[in-house]
Amino acid sequence: MANTITADEIREHFSQAMSAMYQQEVPQYGTVLELVADVNLAVLENNPKLHEQM
Repeated sequence: MANTITADEIREHFSQAMSAMYQQEVPQYGTVLELVADVNLAVLENNPKLHEQM
């Protein structure tokens, strides 16, 4: 079955589609996503042990 995908892939695609749709409806949602990504990156860069645990 070359055309099968995992449940995780289905969830990922669905989540991405919902996020894109929500960003169109609520433009500041995209800003929040960027802020969260920036904070997460800063925390991981400043905490190598935490980054290793992930």
